[in-house]
Amino acid sequence: MTLQAQAATDRWSTFDVVSYATDPENMLPTRIRRWAEAEPERPFLIEAATERTASYGQLWEQARTWVRWLREEGVTAGDFVATVLPSSIDAAAVWLALGAIGAIEVPVNPELVGDFAAHVIKDASPTLCLGRPDLVGNLRACCPDLRIVEVERDGRFLDGVQPADIETLPGPEGVACIIYTSGTTGPAKGVVIRWAQFAAVVGRMPMEESDVSQASSPMFHVTGRTPLVVMADVGGLVVLRERFSRSEVLEDARRYRISVGTIIASLVLTLPPSPTDEDNAFRYVFTGHSPLLCEQWGERFGVRGYDCYGSTEIGFPIVRLEPPVDVERLWMGKIRRGWEGKVVDADGRTAADGESGELWIRAGSRLMLMGRYLNQPDATAAAFDGDWYKTGDIVIRHGDGNYEFLDRARDTIRRLGENISSTAVETAVEKHPDIALAAVVGVPDQVAGREVLLVVEPEPEARVEEEEFYAWLRTAVPKHALPRYLMVVGALRRTPTGKVLKQTLLDEVDLSAAWTPPSARRSSV
Repeated sequence: MTLQAQAATDRWSTFDVVSYATDPENMLPTRIRRWAEAEPERPFLIEAATERTASYGQLWEQARTWVRWLREEGVTAGDFVATVLPSSIDAAAVWLALGAIGAIEVPVNPELVGDFAAHVIKDASPTLCLGRPDLVGNLRACCPDLRIVEVERDGRFLDGVQPADIETLPGPEGVACIIYTSGTTGPAKGVVIRWAQFAAVVGRMPMEESDVSQASSPMFHVTGRTPLVVMADVGGLVVLRERFSRSEVLEDARRYRISVGTIIASLVLTLPPSPTDEDNAFRYVFTGHSPLLCEQWGERFGVRGYDCYGSTEIGFPIVRLEPPVDVERLWMGKIRRGWEGKVVDADGRTAADGESGELWIRAGSRLMLMGRYLNQPDATAAAFDGDWYKTGDIVIRHGDGNYEFLDRARDTIRRLGENISSTAVETAVEKHPDIALAAVVGVPDQVAGREVLLVVEPEPEARVEEEEFYAWLRTAVPKHALPRYLMVVGALRRTPTGKVLKQTLLDEVDLSAAWTPPSARRSSV
C-alpha cells in the first residue's frame, strides 16, 4: 500500500462525518476555491464527449464569471433558477455560481413532458432557466412564459464577461439546490437540500487524490452531483459523461483509468464479454442493489462491487462493503458512522432484529437530512417523526447490523434506478378522453429490476388502439415512466370503495398477450 493510500485508509477509519459535514470549510464552493488558490492547475473535470477540460482554477474562474453574468441578469440571493444542463463543466460552474450568490438551483429532467414539467416550474417559480438548446424543448412547449436562455456546448457563452469578486460563500445550512423526486406518492416534490447534506457524502470510501471518478448520472439526481463533492475533498479528477451508456462507460474506464464508478450493472452485463473486460483501474464500483449482479460483475471484470443505500431526502447513510454470502437477498449494507437506523413495525414500535418493518433514519446533525419539501409543510411533517425520517422502505435488520431490503411501502416502481410514481402516471393517463380508468403496476425484470405494466379501461363506446395510444403516451408521460407492457381491458376490478384492485392484477393478466412498443421488442435495454 502506498503512503497516500495508507493515509486515506487511516483517515477513513476514524472519519467523523458529522464534524466534517457541519464545518463551513468543507462546503463544495469553499473546497473548490481553496484548491483553485493553492493549486490552480490541478486537473478537475474532463468532458468525455467534447474533450473540454477544467482545472480547479479554471472552474473557479468560470464560476466567478457566471456570478457576474447572473448578477447582471438580476439574479439575487433567494431566487430560484431552473437548469436543464447535462453532466458538464457548465453545469458545475453554474451550480457553484448560484451558491456563491445565494440563489438556488432547480435542475429539471429534460424528459419531463406536459403536466409533469409544468408542475415543477409552477411549484418552484424560477426567475430564469438555463439549458442546452436540444434539451429545453419540452419546457418551451408547456411553459411558454418561462424565460429560457440557451447555453451551447462549445463553452463560449461567457466570452467577454469578466469574473466577479466573491466575498462570501454558503455555509452548511445554505440551500445547495432543489431536487425533484420522481413523485412516488403523487406529483413530484421538491426536496430542499443543504450544502451539509452533500458534504456528508464524503467518507463513504477512503478516496485518494490520484482517484478518477466517473460522473454519468444526470444532474437532476443527487448521484449526478456527488462525484464533484467527493473528488473535491481530495483534489481528484472527475470524468463527465452526459448520460449513462453501457458501452461508453467501459470505454471511458479504460481511456481515463477511472477508479471510482457508479455502474448500472444489469445493463453493462448485457454486453458481450470482451478480452479487454479486466483492463480497468476500478477500485470502487457501485453496481446497484442486486448482490447477485454485483457478484457477476466481479467475476467478469475482476473488481469487487459495492453498494450504497439512500435517497434524495437523506443522502447515503448505508454502505455495503463486504460481499454477502447469500446473494439471493437484497442486502443493503450497514449504517455509516454519523447516522442511526431503526426498523419500525406497523404499530409504531421498534422491531427486533430479524423482523420486518419500515426503515427510519436519523442523522447526527439535522443539516445532513433534507430541509423540507418545497411548499409542502404537511408532506414534510408526515415524512418525519421528530428527527427520524420515515423512508417508506420495508427492511429487516439482521443481528450483524446488515439491512436487507424487502419492498417499498409506497405505491412506486423502481426501474433502472428511477422511481416511478404509479399514481402520477395513472393521473396523466386518465386525462386521455378515451380512458376511463388506469392501473400501473411493477413487473419483476432481471435487467430493469421492475418494468411498467399499464392496464387501461376505455370509456364506454370508445375504442383504444395500442400503437396510437402509445404515441399519445409519449407526449404525456416521461420517457423513463413509459410502460413496457400495455393492455386494454373491458373493465378493471374494483374494491368496494371503487378503487382499482391492483394487488392481484399481475396474477390476473397474461403478460404474453400484452402489447409492447417496438423498441422493447428489439431489446430489453
